[in-house]
Amino acid sequence: MKRIKFITCIYNNLYGTIYGGRPNRELHYKWSLLSILKISDADFVCYTSKDEYQELYNFFHIENGIDENKLEIRVFNLSDTPHSDILQKYKDVEKIKKGDRCLEIQYMKLNWFNFEDGSYDYYYWIDSGLSHCGLIPKKYLSQEGPNNRGYYESSLFSNKWVNNLVNSSNDKFLLIGKENKRNFWSQTVNQKHFKVYDNSIHVIGGLFGGKKELWSEIIDLFNVNLNVVSNFDKRLYHEEDILTLMYRNNSELFESLYFETWWHEDERINGIDDMVDFTKKNKSFYRVLEELNNG
Repeated sequence: MKRIKFITCIYNNLYGTIYGGRPNRELHYKWSLLSILKISDADFVCYTSKDEYQELYNFFHIENGIDENKLEIRVFNLSDTPHSDILQKYKDVEKIKKGDRCLEIQYMKLNWFNFEDGSYDYYYWIDSGLSHCGLIPKKYLSQEGPNNRGYYESSLFSNKWVNNLVNSSNDKFLLIGKENKRNFWSQTVNQKHFKVYDNSIHVIGGLFGGKKELWSEIIDLFNVNLNVVSNFDKRLYHEEDILTLMYRNNSELFESLYFETWWHEDERINGIDDMVDFTKKNKSFYRVLEELNNG
């Protein structure tokens, strides 16, 4: 049987600090990760701060009975990132304090693999907050439980899902790409860095990975590209922009899954009167999860 491990993190108190991050996400991250943890065919490691360790330990291991062999909670100081030099060089700290994205976390998503002992066959990064009603419609949510837990508890994260995720990799490093033309989502790095410029797909940073043997090459490629584009353009990019560049310039290394919009049929979006019709014409993110459950 294939041994599978997910790497993730929870840092709740970064908004307004030198790191930056989304505010008021504590319950979101915890309930979402708890939903994902029902996958019994995989183990997990979650990085967090020294100050948050005990709270997460109590929530997962004591209050909700998650075995410590199933989920290991590790302390990592974000100031110890190997990207400190490039961050110090180009980081706009005052802007970051008001922002909702942490560059240290973004750049460590791949690099946390370096702390693994390689005892698992497959490793995947997964954002701890990926299971929630903003991405997943009611038909796949329990809609029950304390503290609005039902907004995060989804049936889409299952053993069948994770095993089909592994099979979808086809011995390559798996990425998920969002359509970026009709439903524009993001700019890219400077066009000069592309062998052939193409921004029609934007790689997301919420889920990626594959065989353990593939990770070192991908990490090296990420770190090299990060340093090259940052120093050339004298600025810092999100990890998704670097991943998109890698996907275009080194396509032979990657397998990809595809979606067209984050929104689903239960949502109400300004300018769109018929969400059911919209999501029939545009593949929602949750359909990627759905397909892996049905495959």
